[in-house]
Amino acid sequence: MHRLAALVALAALFAGPRRATAEPLSVALGIVADGGGAATPSLVGALTGPAEAVALPDVLDRAVRANPGLARIRIDAAIADAAIERARDWQAWVVGADAAAATTITDRFGAQASRVTLSGDLARRLGTGGTASLHASSSWQDTSLTPRAFTEAITASITQPLKRGYGDADQKAAIRAAMIDRDAAAVATDAAAIALVRDAVLAFYDLIAAERELAIRQDSLALATERLRVTEAGITAGGVAPAERISVQQAIATREEDILNAEVQLVDRSLAVRAAAFMPIGPGQLLLATSVDDLAIPPRRWDPEALFAAAITASPELARLRVLEAGATIDVEVTERGVLPALDLTASIGPAGTAEDPATAALRMVTFDELTAAVSLSYRTTLGEVAARTTARQARARREQVKVDAEDVKNQLRAALAQALVAVTAAERRHGLTVRAVALAGQALAAEQARLASGKSRNVDVLARQDELRAAQLRQIRAVLEWHRAATTIAAITGELLPQFGVAVARP
Repeated sequence: MHRLAALVALAALFAGPRRATAEPLSVALGIVADGGGAATPSLVGALTGPAEAVALPDVLDRAVRANPGLARIRIDAAIADAAIERARDWQAWVVGADAAAATTITDRFGAQASRVTLSGDLARRLGTGGTASLHASSSWQDTSLTPRAFTEAITASITQPLKRGYGDADQKAAIRAAMIDRDAAAVATDAAAIALVRDAVLAFYDLIAAERELAIRQDSLALATERLRVTEAGITAGGVAPAERISVQQAIATREEDILNAEVQLVDRSLAVRAAAFMPIGPGQLLLATSVDDLAIPPRRWDPEALFAAAITASPELARLRVLEAGATIDVEVTERGVLPALDLTASIGPAGTAEDPATAALRMVTFDELTAAVSLSYRTTLGEVAARTTARQARARREQVKVDAEDVKNQLRAALAQALVAVTAAERRHGLTVRAVALAGQALAAEQARLASGKSRNVDVLARQDELRAAQLRQIRAVLEWHRAATTIAAITGELLPQFGVAVARP
């Protein structure tokens, strides 16, 4: 940016006196006439290029479509969707199969044993937290000391936690946690979209203000240039002292410098809009021109109570904290159940059959010649459960911290909204005062010019009235900008910003 300012200053030094026109950058930042009258781009003009017309809806559309942050949030949402599907699949049937073969040779006794086993399992989690399974096996065993034997068996079993892990609370907690991540992605989309649109709107308003300020300074230069023409005519006619020329020339030099600064500011504000809207930035792609004819203050009444209530309801930050609190509550529930000891009951029953051939073994199994039943109870706990209890305390503390943060955010929202309401109210009053000041400054300038025509004033007095008019006009433009900035801030806080500008961002 410093290099750009230096180039603009260099171009202004060699461009000579400029006219106040509706296209202020044609001399300082774009076009310089050569000796034959042809328009040739200057160095700065080649860098900035012509002013590209842009409208606020286009800026917002570009900003939303090209923003990488929103794209990343959509990816996070897709990841959360996959996690939800995975968590909901906790009661899926699990199928397994195993095959094993082993041979044992004992050299001392010359004994040999071979065993082949095939098995399959079918299992499923129960809503009670337990697991039901069906195990089928077929084995063949042949040793040098015993006859060959085939064994067929089917066993049904249930393992049921009676303390830790009882019920489906942990599985549902996993589903809720995955859904909370999904909700977090949606909330993040709202927050990112509001911040994105707010920044783009403010940058666009700043660009409009820069254009208006440049036009005011050009008008001021035009007045001084006309005053110089009249003074020169008076000097030529002999009715005006040559010394009167100096004050006018000094004013022209000062106002040309002001125009140069305003032009640099216009380039800077154009770059800010391009950055906010992810527009191309490069040689020949710097300047922008708005299509806004008038940036006025629309009549509006502000209801502080309704705005404060809307700010609390629509705040993406509070929504994010509510999501975090829900996640922290799940953590508390899970960790508190983790403090319980593990007490698991396992029961199994099933027929089996053993014979020297597989057919006979299968027949004995289906006729229930052999029946095996077993029950076991296991208990496990950690003395003191220090780790589990500490984890539970941490989860509860994190939940309390989220609640504290939520109250802090509410206070910050109230303070930010109060400041914006004060700013918008002050801007409205300031605008009314500046409108009156501009009118009075115009009358004062006309009166001073009349006095000068009658020989009762000097150029320096007329120039001072011109400066007062320019200052009043600049204050008026800045008051309008302050109002729009404050109104945009209020809309962003209360959730009105996206509907106000017709921006629709699909939540993932």
